[in-house]
Amino acid sequence: MRRNEASDERERSLFSNLIVVVVFTSLILGFIVYFNDSSPSVRKVALQNLVQQFSSSTLNAHWQWQNEGRPSSILLIEYDTQGNETGRHPLAMSHLGWPRLAPTSKGCGVLWRDVLNTELEVEGFKMYAEYYDGVQLSNNALASICRYRLSTGSYFEYKVYTGQVSKIIR
Repeated sequence: MRRNEASDERERSLFSNLIVVVVFTSLILGFIVYFNDSSPSVRKVALQNLVQQFSSSTLNAHWQWQNEGRPSSILLIEYDTQGNETGRHPLAMSHLGWPRLAPTSKGCGVLWRDVLNTELEVEGFKMYAEYYDGVQLSNNALASICRYRLSTGSYFEYKVYTGQVSKIIR
């Protein structure tokens, strides 16, 4: 009789250990799915903030250019959310009053760094800057754009000669 009791006890112990492993694995998988699903929204929010900052910085540069009598360059001053100055650097302006850039993808990357004072990345993810010539797009030089995109597909566009910044496109 003792052999059956010992055997039953081992089976119960093995069964309870198996249940613990299954529950633990399920919890780990649940956390992985939860955090993996939430990370794109974090990137999207961060990208939205940068789009807003990019838009306001280019618009501020345009108005500063107007206010200073339309010079070929301005001294762009950056402020944090509390209104404290965080930096200043010269910014070349076009004859239309928008930040000037070399008509290349590299020029779009330099514009990003000049306007946002940060590297081409969002929450640790690399941003890609791409230049599209308006003449090739629609036979109109004023339609040239810089497209800033994440590898995940989200992007926004900056119209080089009008200063318009599009919303995030997915």
